[in-house]
Amino acid sequence: MQKSFFSGRFIKFSVLALTLGFAVFPFHGKVFAASGDSETVHVVTKGETLYSISRSYGVTVDQLRSANGLSSSSVIKVGQKLSIPSASMSSGSSSSKKYELYTVKKGDTLYRIAVNNSISVNQLKNYNHLDSSPLKVGQELRIPLSAEEIELASLPDLTANDPRTYSGRKGDPDLQWPVIKPDVTYLSGKVGGVHLSAQKNEPVTAIREGTVMFTGEYRGYGQVVLVVAKSGHMYVYAGLGSIRVSKGDTVKFGTQIGNAGTDTIKGTSQITLMVYKKTTPIDPASAPRG
Repeated sequence: MQKSFFSGRFIKFSVLALTLGFAVFPFHGKVFAASGDSETVHVVTKGETLYSISRSYGVTVDQLRSANGLSSSSVIKVGQKLSIPSASMSSGSSSSKKYELYTVKKGDTLYRIAVNNSISVNQLKNYNHLDSSPLKVGQELRIPLSAEEIELASLPDLTANDPRTYSGRKGDPDLQWPVIKPDVTYLSGKVGGVHLSAQKNEPVTAIREGTVMFTGEYRGYGQVVLVVAKSGHMYVYAGLGSIRVSKGDTVKFGTQIGNAGTDTIKGTSQITLMVYKKTTPIDPASAPRG
């Protein structure tokens, strides 16, 4: 894997500027520090989520919320200013590096960078919130390092604007789903998978044996449990109200992994199920079970 390091020039300039008592204004309209104050402030731009912002600064979503008086249902808006807590508040932030920075060079393509770092183009694009715009020389890209980060990079962002499109296509409620006999509605567009209706706080169970790779809030999906089966399939249980498993746990078919949550936009009890084979989304109805 290619190695690259953050230059730190902006940090050094910021410290010098603050020492001299004048403001450091945003690079690309994102970050500034107020005059005479060491606080870092981030200005929200289009497509950003609390998760993506927290990862950029090496803090947790909970720390970011706490620093800004936000609740779990708070929606951030473009132009909103967020106070960034010190990265030292994040336990293990210095010892558990999740990604490295790569600086785009002349002749680089997304495909070449992805292949050189053993990830897919989609993972690279999702992890860096990229659209179809061409790369620019000097642009910095985050390269996920851990297996957990690589798996998570398969998921597209779900921002506060809720890009989910409900196709109107219905699924068979009698299949083995994480909740009992749900109303199954397929999602289309950028975010695939199925929307499953549920009873309030209904137990959510694993439909496939595997290893828990991630638990917690993720990219606007709310509480998430990500399970990877031996077959390589990745099962994403999103929108949970609570979680009952931990990263590294082995779950069996039928193991309760959490409870159904409430959709903050629609106000209904539900979960979302997405299934991937490697980095390709597949129909959850045809995904292996058991």
